[in-house]
Amino acid sequence: MTLLDRRVRAPENRPSGCGRRYSECGFYPAVPVSGRSGCLDVRNQGGQRMRMLVLPLTLFAAVALATEIKVAIEIDSASTGRIPPNACYRIDSLCKAQGWEDSIVTGSDIDEASELAEYDVVVTGDRGYADNDFQTYQSALKDWVRSGGGFVGLGWIVYGVYRASAWQMDSILPVSCSLDYNFFASGRILVTDSTHPVTLNVHDFDIQSHGEWANAGLQPGATALGGYSEDTTGQASIAVREVGAGRSVYLGPIYFGDFQNYENEPYYDDADAMLLLKQAIEWAASPDSTGVDDSRQTPGPGVELREAIPSPFRFRTRVSYDLAVAGRASLVVYDLAGKAVRTLLSGNQPAGAGQAAWDRTDYSGLVVPSGVYFVRLHAGGASLSLKLVVR
Repeated sequence: MTLLDRRVRAPENRPSGCGRRYSECGFYPAVPVSGRSGCLDVRNQGGQRMRMLVLPLTLFAAVALATEIKVAIEIDSASTGRIPPNACYRIDSLCKAQGWEDSIVTGSDIDEASELAEYDVVVTGDRGYADNDFQTYQSALKDWVRSGGGFVGLGWIVYGVYRASAWQMDSILPVSCSLDYNFFASGRILVTDSTHPVTLNVHDFDIQSHGEWANAGLQPGATALGGYSEDTTGQASIAVREVGAGRSVYLGPIYFGDFQNYENEPYYDDADAMLLLKQAIEWAASPDSTGVDDSRQTPGPGVELREAIPSPFRFRTRVSYDLAVAGRASLVVYDLAGKAVRTLLSGNQPAGAGQAAWDRTDYSGLVVPSGVYFVRLHAGGASLSLKLVVR
């Protein structure tokens, strides 16, 4: 496989739980000139043989144009899964190859709302030995997901949640952990809905050592996108769910365990499995349910609510809109409970493109907490809403 001559080096900071820099661990995004994703054997600066995820140039070139996603990869500080090159580091490499910002964290790093507000998605699982710290942050995670956060649970998470009695985490998963886990050790993962953004262009792929599923099946409101070739009872290998204003994904076959004990490393070398994981993170990071009653979304001719830049934001954002004709218009920010927080404009507005700024303050001039809000435009008989994320 031909590679571009210049590699892009990962930042020279140390991930939590890793005593070496990323460059010393050998996690360099490599870019094939053409073709599908794959892997390449390389040697790091110490001469150790490493396996490197290789992504198509078309994906890499799109990094600069893609929306930045902030990902927390959560694994207990005592877990041997923190030893490179296990799953959390392979997920880290995948994120960096997309141009996303990610951190390998512990439960105590994300057990408060203000800490979770730094991220768009939390990715976690269990090593297969219940050495997780789900109890530490499950309460904050539940509230954060319901308020618009994204959650991706990988293989062994049903096993881990059941043994940790982490029922608040269970309540936001697409599958129920209440009756423990099960697994297949052979066969294939079958994509049963190829139209969903999580499974789009993902082909069926082989089970590598294990593929988990939940004995209790799906949670209410969840949707199965994949199954197993050896299954006769309709168990989900891939499932998604809208949880309040947020989203969660279950990927049973992509194990979070260490590679030595469960030999699941080939999943992280499989193009379809990695496309599935990438798209799961993207979908979870982009909830479109923001507490807005869709029945109140009333499009009108020549009225458009375009975008908020930046969003997510910390201090200030600008909301842009278009009006085909001059007339009365209002632009109001609401919280998830539907309470008006701040009016950005009200009254007669000229035709054409316009902008309104929000400095993260409410009617009293106080800074609002981090979280998900939405802005609603009323004009010309139209009522349109747009999500805003405050970090």
